[in-house]
Amino acid sequence: MLADFQQAMADLTASPALCLRVRHDPRALDERYKLTMRERDRLLGIVRHPGMACACTVYRANRLAPLAMYVPRTCRALGPLLREVVESFWAAFAETDVHMFIETDRFCRFLRARIDEGHEYPPEVEEALAVESVAVAEVLRESYTEHKLP
Repeated sequence: MLADFQQAMADLTASPALCLRVRHDPRALDERYKLTMRERDRLLGIVRHPGMACACTVYRANRLAPLAMYVPRTCRALGPLLREVVESFWAAFAETDVHMFIETDRFCRFLRARIDEGHEYPPEVEEALAVESVAVAEVLRESYTEHKLP
């Protein structure tokens, strides 16, 4: 119950689509979570509050920040395709990692897999990804090496 409430709150903050679904059909909460009536009513109040859109935006901005910082050429090369790719990535990896390089490395691997599966992107995407993903992987490897316990 409390754990389900907390999970629902996290899921709603991470997914504007889920917020819209719950606004349209509150039974969506019952399908996914075991909630008390009080918890359910609170979540319904939260998703209906105008500030929830801001919470979703802040969450998404925090997930986008590492990508913009560490794979900027790839993001620019994706151009208008970036939104769809990022949203697909977030759907596949709903749980984020606060380690920015882990999150960025996951994104690079996700995009590489899409390319390998035949998704078509401008050639600049693959070129930028090839360079930036290696740099991200190297920094990630170094961060683990530096923090090894004796």
